[in-house]
Parts: sequence; structure tokens; C-alpha cells
Amino acid sequence: MRPIKTVIHVHTEYSSDCDVSLEALAWSALNERIGCVAVTDHDTIDGAVRFREMTDAEVIIGEEISTREGHLIGLFLQECIPPGMGVRETALAIREQGGLVLVPHPFVRAFSCGLRDHLDLIADVIDAVEVNNAQNLRRSPDRRARRYAQDRGLISYVGADTHLVGTLAPCFQMMRPFTGPADFLDSLAAAELWPGRHSLRYFVMMAHKVAWMLAGLPRGANVPAPVHA
Repeated sequence: MRPIKTVIHVHTEYSSDCDVSLEALAWSALNERIGCVAVTDHDTIDGAVRFREMTDAEVIIGEEISTREGHLIGLFLQECIPPGMGVRETALAIREQGGLVLVPHPFVRAFSCGLRDHLDLIADVIDAVEVNNAQNLRRSPDRRARRYAQDRGLISYVGADTHLVGTLAPCFQMMRPFTGPADFLDSLAAAELWPGRHSLRYFVMMAHKVAWMLAGLPRGANVPAPVHA
């Protein structure tokens, strides 16, 4: 069976810090020949559920959940998990739905989104660790994440963490076809990882977006000018 180009950790207009419309994401998935997209908007699964009806690609319903200690990703969710709970309570809520517990950008300090010293609270229920986040301008957080996963024998994945149109797959994994969470995890364990980072232009545009948000200004158009990696 031919491997599937799979992109994990993707945001849409349903995240407050992203303006990528579902239509634009569908176009990108088709144009970049993506076979599977794990949509992980902040604290909602609504965009992922809608996107599943708009593309021929496999769509994994996910959520990047804001816990008290940092961010956590749940994949294969049936219902939205509310933000603001403790990280262990959140991880167990993911497991209760039969979902997978993924740790994004574990050692990033910005905006308190990395779990860092709190990883040990969920060490026994982590399914996979993000060892390359395409939004990490510095390489050291990824190196620490890689060491953490290797030292504990955890499955690794690369996360696009994309927030702008035209930047869907700066990194991805080539996986054998899978059915359901357990088979996905087995496939991910044997996947070929293609790490990468967003372009310098992407970082400039994201800095502008963050400054805009911090200033309390309204969001712009849903589909900004394309950015090519």
C-alpha cells in the first residue's frame, strides 16, 4: 500500500490566532497532495468536523487544548474537551473518548504553551511527542523534545502548527494507511518523518499577527495573501 502524506497539528479560522478558511485549507490539501490532515484548532473541534465534509483527504478530528499547565493535543475526538482543566485531567478526558494524547511543542516557553516541567504529570498516558514544530524559530526546543521522546521510548511526530494560507505542510509524515486510533499509532511509530520549518516570511507575518492580536485589534480577512514556504 502506498504511504499517506500526513500533516499533524493544523489550525483553521476556528482558532482565534488563525485566518485560514476551510475552503483555503481544502485547496492546500489538494494542491500539496496531502492524504491526511489532523485538524487541531484551539479549544474546539467544530472546524475539524466541518472540514471533514469539504475534502477528499482523511481528516482526523483533533483539538489543541489549553490546560492550566500548557497545551495538549487530543486526536480522534468525538466531543470537544473544555479548556482550563489540569493537564492530567485533560489527558484522561482524551483517553475516555478513545482518543490519543499528543504533546505539542513541549519545551516552548512563549505564551506558556509548552508543558515543560509538567510533562511528568502525564508521562504514563502520552501517546506521541512533537519532536519538530515548524513554528519553532529556535532549534533547541525541538532537540529537547527529541531527547525526551528517545529517553522514554515514546513515539515521535512532526507538527506543522500552520496558521497562514499556503503553509500547510512545512513538515509531514509518510505513513501506511490506517484505521482508527490504535492503528494510526502503530503506523506513526513506523512512519518516515520529514521535519521542516516555516519560511522567514511566515515568521514575519506571524509576528505581525501576534502584535495585532495583543493590541486588541479585530481579525483580518479569512484568507490572507498566500505565503509560500
